[in-house]
Parts: sequence; structure tokens; C-alpha cells
Amino acid sequence: MKRTNTDSGAMPSDDEIRQILSGPGTSHGLKNALTAALDRDPVDAVNDAELLAMVLGRRADQVNSAAMADLNAQWAIHRSRYD
Repeated sequence: MKRTNTDSGAMPSDDEIRQILSGPGTSHGLKNALTAALDRDPVDAVNDAELLAMVLGRRADQVNSAAMADLNAQWAIHRSRYD
């Protein structure tokens, strides 16, 4: 979903982003992305983040599916030894 400058979503303020950046549980990757986003047009940053989330979500689904297929194959081999 592309955002426009007139969208009234609950985008955090720069202060809220800085709070996230200072959090001990915030990953280095997220810190890097948020720091870079502060220097960008927020609409462009959101559009890029949404695309990134979609692409990475699909990748995670593929990796998880492959791992499950491998586990199922291993289980079938293991089970066949005792049948």
C-alpha cells in the first residue's frame, strides 16, 4: 500500500523513533534502517519499508517451507526404519 503525504496514519515522531533506537532490545539492522529513515522523505521511507517487508516475508515463507519439507522427509526416513 503506497502512502501519500495526505495519509493520516500513526507514524511515530522523530522522538519516538529515537526512543526505539535507544532501546536495548532493538537490533542493529533496525537501528540502521531507522537512522537512515530519519534523513529521508518519510513517505519514500515507508514505501520502501513496505516493499522490503513484503519481499522479506515471502523469503521467510520460502525458507520455512523448505525447512518443513526437509523435516518431513527426515521424519519419513526415520519412521520407515521402525515400521
